[in-house]
Amino acid sequence: MNEHALGVLEYNKIVAMLVDRTSFAPGAELAAALEPSTDRRFIADRLGRVSEVRSVLDEGHDVPLGGVVDVRAAVTSSRRVGAALAPGDLLAVARTLERAGAVRSFLERRSDDCPRTLEAAAGLVDLPELRERIGAVVDSETLEVRDSASAELRRIRSSLQRTRARIERKIQEVLERETAAGRLQEPAVHMRSGRRVLPVRREAAGRIDGIVHDRSSSGATLFVEPPETVALSNELADLVSAERDEVLRILQDLTTEVRGFADEIAASVEALAEVDLTRASAVLSKELDGVAPELSEAGRLIIRGGRHPVLIEALGADRVVPLDFELGGTATTVVISGPNAGGKTVALKTIGVLLLMAQSGLHVPASDGTELPVLRDCFADIGDEQSIEMSLSTFSSHLRTLSVILREAGSDTLVLIDELGAGTDPDEGASIALAVLEELTGRGSPTVATTHLGSVKASVHNRDRMANGSMAFDPETFEPSFSYVAGVPGASHAMAIAARMGIPERVLARANELRDQDAARIDGLVADLVERERNLSSTLADAEREHARVELLARDYEDRLSGVKDERRKIRGQALAEAREILDRAQSLVEETVRDLKERDAERRAIKEARRKIRSGRDTVTRKLEEETTPDDRTEGAPPARLEVGMPVLVAGVGRVGELLDLPDDRGKVRVRIRNASLEIDADDLREAPDDAVRARTHRRRAAYTVEADEEPAVELHLRGMTTDEIPRKIEQFLSRAVLQGMRQVRIVHGKGTGALRSRTHEVLKGMPHVVSFRLGRWGEGDTGVTIVELD
Repeated sequence: MNEHALGVLEYNKIVAMLVDRTSFAPGAELAAALEPSTDRRFIADRLGRVSEVRSVLDEGHDVPLGGVVDVRAAVTSSRRVGAALAPGDLLAVARTLERAGAVRSFLERRSDDCPRTLEAAAGLVDLPELRERIGAVVDSETLEVRDSASAELRRIRSSLQRTRARIERKIQEVLERETAAGRLQEPAVHMRSGRRVLPVRREAAGRIDGIVHDRSSSGATLFVEPPETVALSNELADLVSAERDEVLRILQDLTTEVRGFADEIAASVEALAEVDLTRASAVLSKELDGVAPELSEAGRLIIRGGRHPVLIEALGADRVVPLDFELGGTATTVVISGPNAGGKTVALKTIGVLLLMAQSGLHVPASDGTELPVLRDCFADIGDEQSIEMSLSTFSSHLRTLSVILREAGSDTLVLIDELGAGTDPDEGASIALAVLEELTGRGSPTVATTHLGSVKASVHNRDRMANGSMAFDPETFEPSFSYVAGVPGASHAMAIAARMGIPERVLARANELRDQDAARIDGLVADLVERERNLSSTLADAEREHARVELLARDYEDRLSGVKDERRKIRGQALAEAREILDRAQSLVEETVRDLKERDAERRAIKEARRKIRSGRDTVTRKLEEETTPDDRTEGAPPARLEVGMPVLVAGVGRVGELLDLPDDRGKVRVRIRNASLEIDADDLREAPDDAVRARTHRRRAAYTVEADEEPAVELHLRGMTTDEIPRKIEQFLSRAVLQGMRQVRIVHGKGTGALRSRTHEVLKGMPHVVSFRLGRWGEGDTGVTIVELD
């Protein structure tokens, strides 16, 4: 894209923000060289990578790039035959390889979430053997070659240590002797040319043998190497030279090993740089609360909640007013108007910089729903570009830029023009502005321009594929709101702003008298449109709130209806279960009756007739119970005059009579027992219970528990000889009959035996609803072979 647009849109500041977030030099260089691309696939891939790493950051993780070093110079040096890399350079190579392995492992563990980033990092290599070799040779703390790097180096350094110790002992002996003789300037050992020397007084020089290595500036002191250490110092010099040669050989060998992997290491650094750039982009996205924009296929430009990244960094996200803007639907040209310092130029720059960021593969500080095209170029004429050197006025400079735009712009370029037609005669400027807009609109070039010229606003209002827009302004406070309003031109409010800035009232009054009537009429039209827009926005907001409230109510009533239906199904299920339980008990009574008849040697015909009657009665009870469990949705009836706990009530929508368990709570809810189920409903859903419903309900309850009058009283149950599996059913049948007959105490005979029947009996009794208590029989009652049961 052209450099002029990149400059006026301050793209370099975005790049600088990105560079600041990289981890090492190669990544920073890639960031500094970043430019918008026109390759849709390249842009989509880079955006995808940034999204992947952004997700990793959002989860609280980070790519392990810390400690990575730029080793490109070291790798280049290693390619020269005979080269020896310094220990520090070798350690940097090992450290970078270690980081490369860590990054690769990090991404491989997230291969499902970061496939694009992992593919871009394919060049990362670890080379563990080379790293271990470097670590074995170079000490990471001292940055020196280890003694263990070779046997020869260990031998040389051992000899060096012994020789230095011998020299130290000899020089100390000479020092003490000559100090006692008074021949030294001071009792100290000095170093000259790498040798230990003594500071001998000049007048005593003839009385000390040795080699003079230096003199003081005054000539009063000679620095003499004693003859006792000369031979040892020569030996030491040879050993130092041998050490240097052996270290050089070791470093050369290790550098040769690095040379063998130079291409892999260089590729690994490049891959790390790519990962570094992606991570820096993701960090920037997180800090700006950015999103990956959708790349428009149809050339639409839709910005939702867009903010300029430089303003976010300077002011903070909370102080930047978001921009909602659309271009490319019914209109390819939008003219933005409004007061000075109202945000027009910021809106232009925001549109431009978001496009440049997206085409650079960067997330944009905007909201979901942002859609940006991929364009060939972007042209921008923004700001005061007066050039003294080129003898160009502001207007001339604008015309120069416009000529380039008109020569290059097309349907695949974005054009941004600030203060179109300004800087010259208003009539001529407006004519030029309209002609430029017509030309760009005819080419289908997406164009956004700002202006203060009323005639331009009026002309745009009536033209196809052109639209007005404005930056909102509060007429009461005379303050701009910096929010964009689509479809409505904005007034300049020059008079109001001038009054606020202290221009005398008489001057403003005269200005209004001199003001062109057409301009006043246009401003009046604009003000009317703005007021209508404000009213429409308010009405729309009210309608949306009401719509949301209605939807909420609808969902609430749907949930309540669903709850009632579920509760009704639950009640029916419980009723059927209770009916089956009653029928099962009736069946048990039938069987007991049959056994009694058999024991009494009744005639077969009598037994058959008894069974027929019982079956007939059972069918009748079944039919009535099924009819009872059929829901009745009728909700006729008035609400109860008053509510009392325990009173019968009819539940609207369910058609059931139940017992009121409690009074309404602070939410207006009550609980009603219908059969064995407790249902929470609105108090408004209660109705007066019809008398016939109450009587029918009572009658049904009585009918369900009627027993034969001549049935023997249930006083004692014998369990001996039964299995533990038979006991629960027998006890349940026995106690049901006892309760219906009004018994308060009964005996269950289980015998003593092993105690198994007794234990099982007690387990069953603990779960029976009508059992108040039970105990073993006392002496005279059957002792531990009998259990006495108290019933309610």
